[in-house]
Amino acid sequence: MSERALTLDLPGADLPAAGDPVITDVIAGALSSIDSALPGASAQAGGALGIEAGADQVLLILVDGLGYELIQDHLGHTPTLRRVRDDFRSIHTVVPSTTAAAITAFGTGARPGATNMVGFSVAYGGGVMNLLAMEGGPVPTEWQPTPTYFERLAAVGVSSAVISPARFAGSGLTGAALRGARHVPAESLSDRVSAALRELRAGTPVVYLYWSEIDHSGHSHGVASDAWIGQVEQFDAGLSTLLRGLPGGVRTVLTADHGMINVERDSIVDVAATPALREGVRIVAGETRAAHVHAQEGCASEVEARWREALGESAWIVSRSQMPALIGEGSGASIIGDLLVLSRGRGGVVDSRTQSASAIAMPGIHGSVTSTEMRIPVVTLS
Repeated sequence: MSERALTLDLPGADLPAAGDPVITDVIAGALSSIDSALPGASAQAGGALGIEAGADQVLLILVDGLGYELIQDHLGHTPTLRRVRDDFRSIHTVVPSTTAAAITAFGTGARPGATNMVGFSVAYGGGVMNLLAMEGGPVPTEWQPTPTYFERLAAVGVSSAVISPARFAGSGLTGAALRGARHVPAESLSDRVSAALRELRAGTPVVYLYWSEIDHSGHSHGVASDAWIGQVEQFDAGLSTLLRGLPGGVRTVLTADHGMINVERDSIVDVAATPALREGVRIVAGETRAAHVHAQEGCASEVEARWREALGESAWIVSRSQMPALIGEGSGASIIGDLLVLSRGRGGVVDSRTQSASAIAMPGIHGSVTSTEMRIPVVTLS
């Protein structure tokens, strides 16, 4: 359950209250459906999430980018999910509301402050490192030391399987968030459905199925675009096939890592083209809706003042001392830097000196603390 009330004054932000269930509770609650004595299991979390006990196995489905509000707005395209519309619960993801932070929180039960998985990218070695890949960086166990649920289960002889495309097997994010589980490569949705059913029929106690394509489509084409809706429909059809083939005794829990919004291009601010933002700044990392600002030595207070004046009501600006209230205790705040800039409305902050033109041009973005980005679904499907 969420550790404590968030005490920052961020008017309009959608943040969990103390005791509210959050993404870190999902696996804990699901495991309790098998046995509340399993490592990491929490009957309290299971109760808060509506996950009933009495299962023999657990199937966890995480749909990247399919936030609670997006599901509710597009139920007309999802007959399988529409049948359980009254069973959906809306919970919060972590801050920042992005894949590296959220899936690691999901896989470990810890917030980004502790896991160091604090954004899409971070300042590292004089440049910017992508945390999904960690190419050229430390090994995932050094960067992210918190044990995963899967490691804790393996330590007591309970096996688990992660089903996702082969390219994810050795990624930084997989090593940070999912280590301890056996990776089962499967490319298409139908391949992943078949792999999940094989694992469950073979008796694997905990199976995790990951679907990234809806998020990718949102980034490339925008939420509610024809391409995005097509991916949502494809997933819903595959989910129907999966549910029909499940063996008995499986508790199936579906969730997401974050939502997504379509940004407005004229509301995007480029640090490289804005002297008031560029002055005194060493590097900008993170992502468009959750920028990490690293000031030059001795310039932090001046940089903060200029950014607050320049951005005004278009962003929530969080100083380093305030960050633990949002991301949890640990070294994550020092990795983010001097400021965490969370965009309001449909804007964002980019830096064309370090970000590619394609990344800047993405229509669908997430990372900030609006309800559309922060609210994720949890629903028990079997």
